Amino acid sequence: MDYDYTDSRLTIKLCGRIDSANAVSAEDEIFGLIGTCNPAGIVLDAKELEYISSAGLRVVLKIKKKITETEIINASSEVYEVFQMTGFCDIIDIKKAMREISVEGCEKIGAGAHGTVYRLDGDTIVKVYNDKEPLSSIEHEIEYARSAFVLGVPTAIPFDVVRCGDSYGAVFELIEATTLSDAMNRHPENYADYSRKYTELIQTLHSTEGDTSRLSDIREHYHQWAEDMRKFLTEKEITVLHDIVASVPDRKTLVHGDIHPNNLMLQGNELVIIDMAAITYGHPVFDYAGMALSHVMSGAGGADMTKRIIGIDYPVALKLWDDLIKADYGGRGEDELARIKEVLTGFGWVKYSVAPAVNKNQNPRITEMVIRNAKTHFLPGAGKLIGAVDF
Repeated sequence: MDYDYTDSRLTIKLCGRIDSANAVSAEDEIFGLIGTCNPAGIVLDAKELEYISSAGLRVVLKIKKKITETEIINASSEVYEVFQMTGFCDIIDIKKAMREISVEGCEKIGAGAHGTVYRLDGDTIVKVYNDKEPLSSIEHEIEYARSAFVLGVPTAIPFDVVRCGDSYGAVFELIEATTLSDAMNRHPENYADYSRKYTELIQTLHSTEGDTSRLSDIREHYHQWAEDMRKFLTEKEITVLHDIVASVPDRKTLVHGDIHPNNLMLQGNELVIIDMAAITYGHPVFDYAGMALSHVMSGAGGADMTKRIIGIDYPVALKLWDDLIKADYGGRGEDELARIKEVLTGFGWVKYSVAPAVNKNQNPRITEMVIRNAKTHFLPGAGKLIGAVDF
Protein backbone atom coordinates (compact mmCIF):
# COMPACT_ATOMS: atom_id res chain seq x y z
CA MET A 1 0.00 0.00 0.00
CA ASP A 2 1.63 3.27 -1.12
CA TYR A 3 1.70 6.12 1.36
CA ASP A 4 3.24 9.53 2.04
CA TYR A 5 3.84 11.16 5.41
CA THR A 6 4.36 14.92 5.28
CA ASP A 7 3.72 17.66 7.87
CA SER A 8 2.01 15.26 10.29
CA ARG A 9 -0.45 14.12 7.60
CA LEU A 10 -0.48 10.51 6.40
CA THR A 11 -1.75 10.02 2.84
CA ILE A 12 -2.63 6.42 1.98
CA LYS A 13 -3.41 5.38 -1.59
CA LEU A 14 -6.26 2.90 -1.79
CA CYS A 15 -6.52 0.74 -4.89
CA GLY A 16 -8.54 -2.05 -6.43
CA ARG A 17 -11.28 -3.44 -4.20
CA ILE A 18 -11.78 -3.40 -0.45
CA ASP A 19 -14.32 -6.08 0.43
CA SER A 20 -14.85 -9.00 2.80
CA ALA A 21 -11.97 -10.90 1.19
CA ASN A 22 -9.28 -8.33 2.03
CA ALA A 23 -10.79 -5.85 4.51
CA VAL A 24 -8.97 -7.38 7.50
CA SER A 25 -5.56 -7.29 5.82
CA ALA A 26 -6.19 -3.72 4.58
CA GLU A 27 -7.15 -2.69 8.13
CA ASP A 28 -4.01 -4.27 9.59
CA GLU A 29 -1.78 -2.55 7.04
CA ILE A 30 -3.39 0.87 7.51
CA PHE A 31 -3.31 0.73 11.31
CA GLY A 32 0.29 -0.44 11.12
CA LEU A 33 1.13 2.76 9.22
CA ILE A 34 -0.84 4.82 11.75
CA GLY A 35 1.10 3.23 14.60
CA THR A 36 4.42 3.94 12.90
CA CYS A 37 3.71 7.53 11.83
CA ASN A 38 1.33 8.69 14.60
CA PRO A 39 -0.23 11.28 12.24
CA ALA A 40 -2.41 14.24 13.22
CA GLY A 41 -4.52 13.70 10.11
CA ILE A 42 -5.17 11.05 7.46
CA VAL A 43 -5.97 11.42 3.77
CA LEU A 44 -7.32 8.36 1.98
CA ASP A 45 -6.62 8.82 -1.73
CA ALA A 46 -9.32 6.81 -3.54
CA LYS A 47 -8.20 7.63 -7.07
CA GLU A 48 -7.48 3.97 -7.86
CA LEU A 49 -10.17 2.49 -5.62
CA GLU A 50 -12.65 0.60 -7.81
CA TYR A 51 -15.07 -0.75 -5.21
CA ILE A 52 -15.70 -0.67 -1.47
CA SER A 53 -18.09 -2.99 0.36
CA SER A 54 -19.69 -2.73 3.80
CA ALA A 55 -16.63 -4.50 5.22
CA GLY A 56 -14.42 -1.77 3.70
CA LEU A 57 -16.72 0.94 5.03
CA ARG A 58 -16.29 -0.46 8.55
CA VAL A 59 -12.51 -0.09 8.13
CA VAL A 60 -12.94 3.56 7.11
CA LEU A 61 -15.19 4.14 10.13
CA LYS A 62 -12.53 2.67 12.46
CA ILE A 63 -9.93 4.99 10.93
CA LYS A 64 -12.22 7.99 11.46
CA LYS A 65 -12.76 7.02 15.11
CA LYS A 66 -9.01 6.65 15.62
CA ILE A 67 -7.99 9.85 13.76
CA THR A 68 -10.66 12.57 13.82
CA GLU A 69 -9.00 14.53 11.01
CA THR A 70 -9.70 11.95 8.29
CA GLU A 71 -10.69 12.82 4.73
CA ILE A 72 -11.15 10.96 1.45
CA ILE A 73 -10.12 12.47 -1.88
CA ASN A 74 -10.38 11.56 -5.57
CA ALA A 75 -13.39 9.25 -5.13
CA SER A 76 -14.83 8.07 -8.45
CA SER A 77 -18.53 8.70 -9.08
CA GLU A 78 -19.31 5.04 -8.30
CA VAL A 79 -17.34 4.98 -5.04
CA TYR A 80 -18.63 8.41 -4.02
CA GLU A 81 -22.20 7.18 -4.52
CA VAL A 82 -21.55 4.32 -2.07
CA PHE A 83 -20.28 6.78 0.54
CA GLN A 84 -23.23 9.10 -0.10
CA MET A 85 -25.89 6.38 0.09
CA THR A 86 -24.50 5.02 3.35
CA GLY A 87 -24.32 8.44 5.04
CA PHE A 88 -20.51 8.62 5.17
CA CYS A 89 -20.57 12.03 3.45
CA ASP A 90 -22.22 13.39 6.61
CA ILE A 91 -19.40 12.29 8.90
CA ILE A 92 -16.29 12.43 6.69
CA ASP A 93 -15.06 15.06 4.25
CA ILE A 94 -15.19 13.21 0.91
CA LYS A 95 -14.18 14.80 -2.37
CA LYS A 96 -14.95 13.43 -5.81
CA ALA A 97 -12.21 12.88 -8.36
CA MET A 98 -11.99 15.80 -10.77
CA ARG A 99 -12.32 15.16 -14.44
CA GLU A 100 -9.59 16.52 -16.69
CA ILE A 101 -10.50 18.89 -19.51
CA SER A 102 -8.57 20.82 -22.16
CA VAL A 103 -9.36 24.29 -23.47
CA GLU A 104 -7.09 23.87 -26.47
CA GLY A 105 -8.94 25.24 -29.48
CA CYS A 106 -11.75 26.66 -27.30
CA GLU A 107 -12.91 30.24 -27.82
CA LYS A 108 -11.67 32.66 -25.15
CA ILE A 109 -14.67 34.80 -24.23
CA GLY A 110 -13.59 36.82 -21.21
CA ALA A 111 -11.09 37.38 -18.42
CA GLY A 112 -11.01 38.76 -14.90
CA ALA A 113 -8.47 39.18 -12.13
CA HIS A 114 -8.75 35.54 -11.06
CA GLY A 115 -9.06 33.61 -14.31
CA THR A 116 -10.01 33.28 -17.97
CA VAL A 117 -13.34 32.11 -19.39
CA TYR A 118 -13.59 29.75 -22.37
CA ARG A 119 -16.55 28.36 -24.26
CA LEU A 120 -16.56 24.56 -24.17
CA ASP A 121 -19.66 24.24 -26.35
CA GLY A 122 -22.97 25.98 -26.96
CA ASP A 123 -24.29 25.04 -23.52
CA THR A 124 -21.29 25.28 -21.23
CA ILE A 125 -18.39 27.58 -20.37
CA VAL A 126 -15.41 27.04 -18.09
CA LYS A 127 -13.61 29.57 -15.95
CA VAL A 128 -9.96 28.50 -15.71
CA TYR A 129 -8.36 29.98 -12.62
CA ASN A 130 -4.87 31.42 -12.49
CA ASP A 131 -2.16 28.83 -11.79
CA LYS A 132 -1.61 29.81 -8.18
CA GLU A 133 -5.29 29.89 -7.18
CA PRO A 134 -5.71 27.17 -4.51
CA LEU A 135 -8.66 24.80 -4.53
CA SER A 136 -9.81 26.13 -1.15
CA SER A 137 -10.26 29.62 -2.65
CA ILE A 138 -12.34 28.21 -5.50
CA GLU A 139 -14.51 26.27 -3.05
CA HIS A 140 -15.05 29.48 -1.07
CA GLU A 141 -16.01 31.32 -4.24
CA ILE A 142 -18.60 28.66 -5.06
CA GLU A 143 -19.94 28.91 -1.51
CA TYR A 144 -20.17 32.71 -1.80
CA ALA A 145 -21.91 32.42 -5.17
CA ARG A 146 -24.53 30.07 -3.75
CA SER A 147 -25.14 32.37 -0.79
CA ALA A 148 -25.49 35.42 -3.04
CA PHE A 149 -27.82 33.54 -5.40
CA VAL A 150 -30.15 32.65 -2.52
CA LEU A 151 -30.18 36.32 -1.52
CA GLY A 152 -31.34 37.31 -5.01
CA VAL A 153 -28.07 38.35 -6.66
CA PRO A 154 -28.01 37.01 -10.27
CA THR A 155 -25.07 34.67 -9.96
CA ALA A 156 -24.15 31.61 -12.02
CA ILE A 157 -23.40 28.50 -9.91
CA PRO A 158 -20.84 26.04 -11.33
CA PHE A 159 -21.99 22.43 -11.57
CA ASP A 160 -18.49 20.93 -11.76
CA VAL A 161 -14.95 21.70 -10.63
CA VAL A 162 -12.33 20.28 -13.01
CA ARG A 163 -8.61 20.13 -13.64
CA CYS A 164 -7.26 21.99 -16.65
CA GLY A 165 -3.56 21.33 -16.95
CA ASP A 166 -1.94 22.66 -13.77
CA SER A 167 -4.97 24.81 -12.95
CA TYR A 168 -8.47 24.30 -11.63
CA GLY A 169 -11.60 25.24 -13.53
CA ALA A 170 -15.29 25.78 -12.77
CA VAL A 171 -17.83 24.66 -15.39
CA PHE A 172 -21.09 26.57 -15.81
CA GLU A 173 -24.16 25.71 -17.83
CA LEU A 174 -24.85 28.99 -19.62
CA ILE A 175 -26.63 28.21 -22.87
CA GLU A 176 -25.49 30.44 -25.75
CA ALA A 177 -24.17 32.94 -23.20
CA THR A 178 -21.72 35.70 -24.05
CA THR A 179 -19.85 38.33 -22.06
CA LEU A 180 -21.59 41.66 -21.65
CA SER A 181 -18.63 43.32 -23.37
CA ASP A 182 -18.99 41.08 -26.42
CA ALA A 183 -22.73 41.77 -26.60
CA MET A 184 -22.11 45.53 -26.38
CA ASN A 185 -19.54 45.36 -29.18
CA ARG A 186 -21.74 43.24 -31.44
CA HIS A 187 -24.97 45.11 -30.85
CA PRO A 188 -24.26 48.77 -30.08
CA GLU A 189 -27.88 49.54 -30.96
CA ASN A 190 -28.88 47.74 -27.73
CA TYR A 191 -26.65 49.90 -25.54
CA ALA A 192 -29.53 51.38 -23.51
CA ASP A 193 -30.79 47.91 -22.56
CA TYR A 194 -27.30 46.67 -21.65
CA SER A 195 -26.61 49.79 -19.58
CA ARG A 196 -29.88 49.31 -17.69
CA LYS A 197 -29.09 45.64 -16.98
CA TYR A 198 -25.57 46.52 -15.82
CA THR A 199 -26.87 49.25 -13.52
CA GLU A 200 -29.63 47.07 -12.08
CA LEU A 201 -27.22 44.23 -11.33
CA ILE A 202 -24.84 46.55 -9.51
CA GLN A 203 -27.70 48.14 -7.56
CA THR A 204 -28.95 44.67 -6.57
CA LEU A 205 -25.46 43.74 -5.39
CA HIS A 206 -25.07 46.95 -3.39
CA SER A 207 -28.47 46.61 -1.73
CA THR A 208 -27.89 43.01 -0.62
CA GLU A 209 -26.60 42.56 2.90
CA GLY A 210 -23.68 40.17 3.20
CA ASP A 211 -23.08 37.54 5.85
CA THR A 212 -20.51 39.29 8.02
CA SER A 213 -19.69 36.04 9.84
CA ARG A 214 -18.37 34.52 6.60
CA LEU A 215 -17.26 37.52 4.54
CA SER A 216 -14.57 40.04 5.40
CA ASP A 217 -14.85 43.82 5.56
CA ILE A 218 -13.33 45.30 2.38
CA ARG A 219 -11.66 47.98 4.52
CA GLU A 220 -9.55 45.29 6.22
CA HIS A 221 -8.13 44.37 2.82
CA TYR A 222 -7.31 47.99 2.00
CA HIS A 223 -5.61 48.49 5.38
CA GLN A 224 -3.49 45.39 4.76
CA TRP A 225 -2.62 46.52 1.23
CA ALA A 226 -1.57 49.91 2.62
CA GLU A 227 0.71 48.17 5.13
CA ASP A 228 2.18 46.03 2.36
CA MET A 229 3.17 49.21 0.49
CA ARG A 230 5.72 50.26 3.13
CA LYS A 231 8.68 49.36 0.92
CA PHE A 232 7.40 51.81 -1.72
CA LEU A 233 5.74 54.67 0.20
CA THR A 234 6.64 57.00 3.06
CA GLU A 235 5.10 56.78 6.53
CA LYS A 236 3.05 59.91 5.79
CA GLU A 237 1.71 58.42 2.56
CA ILE A 238 0.81 55.13 4.30
CA THR A 239 -0.97 57.05 7.07
CA VAL A 240 -3.12 59.06 4.68
CA LEU A 241 -4.21 55.88 2.89
CA HIS A 242 -5.21 54.35 6.24
CA ASP A 243 -7.08 57.52 7.22
CA ILE A 244 -9.01 57.63 3.93
CA VAL A 245 -10.11 54.01 4.24
CA ALA A 246 -11.00 54.33 7.94
CA SER A 247 -13.20 57.36 7.23
CA VAL A 248 -15.54 55.44 4.91
CA PRO A 249 -18.90 54.81 6.64
CA ASP A 250 -19.88 51.31 7.73
CA ARG A 251 -21.94 49.24 5.30
CA LYS A 252 -22.84 45.55 5.43
CA THR A 253 -23.80 45.23 1.76
CA LEU A 254 -21.94 43.15 -0.82
CA VAL A 255 -18.86 44.46 -2.63
CA HIS A 256 -17.80 42.49 -5.71
CA GLY A 257 -14.28 43.81 -6.05
CA ASP A 258 -13.79 43.32 -9.79
CA ILE A 259 -17.02 44.11 -11.61
CA HIS A 260 -16.89 45.12 -15.28
CA PRO A 261 -18.49 44.12 -18.63
CA ASN A 262 -15.80 41.55 -19.42
CA ASN A 263 -16.56 39.75 -16.16
CA LEU A 264 -20.32 39.31 -16.57
CA MET A 265 -22.26 36.90 -18.76
CA LEU A 266 -25.42 37.67 -20.73
CA GLN A 267 -27.67 34.63 -21.11
CA GLY A 268 -30.83 35.50 -22.98
CA ASN A 269 -32.16 38.57 -21.22
CA GLU A 270 -30.42 37.90 -17.92
CA LEU A 271 -27.08 39.30 -16.82
CA VAL A 272 -25.23 37.07 -14.33
CA ILE A 273 -21.98 37.19 -12.37
CA ILE A 274 -19.53 34.32 -12.82
CA ASP A 275 -16.73 35.65 -10.62
CA MET A 276 -17.29 35.86 -6.86
CA ALA A 277 -13.68 35.26 -5.81
CA ALA A 278 -13.14 38.71 -4.27
CA ILE A 279 -16.57 39.18 -2.70
CA THR A 280 -16.58 41.10 0.60
CA TYR A 281 -18.92 43.52 2.35
CA GLY A 282 -18.67 47.26 2.77
CA HIS A 283 -19.48 50.59 1.14
CA PRO A 284 -20.19 50.65 -2.64
CA VAL A 285 -17.45 53.25 -3.02
CA PHE A 286 -14.93 50.40 -3.05
CA ASP A 287 -16.61 48.80 -6.08
CA TYR A 288 -16.73 52.20 -7.74
CA ALA A 289 -12.99 52.51 -7.06
CA GLY A 290 -12.38 49.51 -9.30
CA MET A 291 -14.83 50.76 -11.92
CA ALA A 292 -13.17 54.18 -11.90
CA LEU A 293 -9.89 52.46 -12.68
CA SER A 294 -11.28 50.28 -15.47
CA HIS A 295 -13.88 52.61 -16.98
CA VAL A 296 -12.23 56.02 -16.62
CA MET A 297 -8.58 56.01 -15.58
CA SER A 298 -7.57 53.20 -17.96
CA GLY A 299 -7.95 55.65 -20.84
CA ALA A 300 -4.88 57.52 -19.63
CA GLY A 301 -2.80 54.61 -20.95
CA GLY A 302 -4.36 54.96 -24.40
CA ALA A 303 -7.90 54.29 -25.57
CA ASP A 304 -7.02 50.71 -26.51
CA MET A 305 -6.02 49.99 -22.88
CA THR A 306 -9.66 50.15 -21.78
CA LYS A 307 -10.69 47.59 -24.36
CA ARG A 308 -7.88 45.25 -23.29
CA ILE A 309 -8.99 45.47 -19.66
CA ILE A 310 -12.80 45.39 -19.83
CA GLY A 311 -13.50 44.54 -23.46
CA ILE A 312 -15.28 47.73 -24.58
CA ASP A 313 -14.14 50.96 -26.22
CA TYR A 314 -13.16 53.89 -24.01
CA PRO A 315 -16.01 56.23 -25.06
CA VAL A 316 -18.54 53.48 -24.31
CA ALA A 317 -16.89 52.82 -20.93
CA LEU A 318 -17.12 56.53 -20.04
CA LYS A 319 -20.81 56.65 -21.01
CA LEU A 320 -21.48 53.52 -18.94
CA TRP A 321 -19.71 55.14 -15.98
CA ASP A 322 -21.89 58.25 -16.28
CA ASP A 323 -25.04 56.13 -16.52
CA LEU A 324 -24.10 54.22 -13.37
CA ILE A 325 -23.51 57.35 -11.32
CA LYS A 326 -26.69 59.05 -12.54
CA ALA A 327 -28.71 55.91 -11.74
CA ASP A 328 -27.20 55.54 -8.25
CA TYR A 329 -27.06 59.21 -7.31
CA GLY A 330 -29.82 60.71 -9.48
CA GLY A 331 -31.95 63.60 -8.35
CA ARG A 332 -28.94 65.62 -7.22
CA GLY A 333 -27.73 68.85 -8.73
CA GLU A 334 -24.99 68.92 -11.35
CA ASP A 335 -22.45 70.33 -8.88
CA GLU A 336 -23.16 67.56 -6.38
CA LEU A 337 -22.93 64.88 -9.09
CA ALA A 338 -19.61 66.35 -10.20
CA ARG A 339 -18.32 66.20 -6.60
CA ILE A 340 -19.43 62.57 -6.24
CA LYS A 341 -17.68 61.67 -9.48
CA GLU A 342 -14.52 63.35 -8.22
CA VAL A 343 -14.64 61.41 -4.94
CA LEU A 344 -15.29 58.09 -6.68
CA THR A 345 -12.42 58.71 -9.08
CA GLY A 346 -10.28 59.62 -6.07
CA PHE A 347 -10.98 56.19 -4.63
CA GLY A 348 -9.91 54.79 -7.99
CA TRP A 349 -6.56 56.41 -7.24
CA VAL A 350 -6.55 54.79 -3.79
CA LYS A 351 -6.91 51.37 -5.39
CA TYR A 352 -4.32 52.30 -8.02
CA SER A 353 -1.87 53.34 -5.27
CA VAL A 354 -2.01 49.93 -3.57
CA ALA A 355 -2.02 47.92 -6.83
CA PRO A 356 1.53 46.53 -6.27
CA ALA A 357 0.27 45.00 -2.99
CA VAL A 358 -2.84 43.57 -4.64
CA ASN A 359 -0.91 42.15 -7.61
CA LYS A 360 2.31 40.95 -6.03
CA ASN A 361 3.51 39.32 -9.26
CA GLN A 362 3.18 42.54 -11.22
CA ASN A 363 5.97 43.43 -13.64
CA PRO A 364 8.56 45.56 -11.74
CA ARG A 365 8.48 48.20 -14.50
CA ILE A 366 4.71 48.56 -14.09
CA THR A 367 5.11 48.76 -10.32
CA GLU A 368 7.67 51.54 -10.74
CA MET A 369 5.30 53.44 -13.03
CA VAL A 370 2.36 53.03 -10.62
CA ILE A 371 4.37 54.33 -7.66
CA ARG A 372 5.67 57.26 -9.66
CA ASN A 373 2.17 58.23 -10.86
CA ALA A 374 0.64 57.85 -7.38
CA LYS A 375 3.34 60.00 -5.78
CA THR A 376 3.07 62.65 -8.52
CA HIS A 377 -0.66 62.86 -9.25
CA PHE A 378 -2.49 61.67 -6.15
CA LEU A 379 -0.78 61.19 -2.81
CA PRO A 380 0.30 64.83 -2.21
CA GLY A 381 -3.37 65.93 -2.13
CA ALA A 382 -4.96 62.64 -1.07
CA GLY A 383 -5.97 63.97 2.34
CA LYS A 384 -9.01 65.70 0.83
CA LEU A 385 -10.64 62.26 0.53
CA ILE A 386 -10.69 61.77 4.31
CA GLY A 387 -14.36 61.92 5.28
CA ALA A 388 -15.41 62.75 1.70
CA VAL A 389 -17.79 59.76 1.42
CA ASP A 390 -21.02 61.22 2.77
CA PHE A 391 -23.34 59.87 0.12
